[in-house]
Amino acid sequence: MVTETPLFAALLLLLVTLLGVNTSLTRMRLKISDGDGGDKQMHRAIRAHANALEHVLPFVILLYFYEQSPGASPAAIRWFGGLFLAARVGHAVAMLRGPFDLRRLAATMTIVLEVWLALALLRNLL
Repeated sequence: MVTETPLFAALLLLLVTLLGVNTSLTRMRLKISDGDGGDKQMHRAIRAHANALEHVLPFVILLYFYEQSPGASPAAIRWFGGLFLAARVGHAVAMLRGPFDLRRLAATMTIVLEVWLALALLRNLL
């Protein structure tokens, strides 16, 4: 059985890893060993990484459970996964150096997709 979730899990977790690498490189470049050292750029790097992790892991778990539920649609999984990936990339870019409007749009898309996926899973299970 071919599943869709591993592709999105790999891409989303790659994003989290790249944000972690960015945090480490920023830390080394700015010579900040702990916390954000009061530096705005360091704070943004830390929050971009943490925020991605806070949303990616629950979403991947929900996507997997949805995929395993009766009545799951491969097309829906691709839509959920693709839109969520786009939202998280947009959010990361906006947190690091982009416009606040992009951050707000990406955050809204993230929440809407998380709730929509959770409701779709519940519908399939009930």
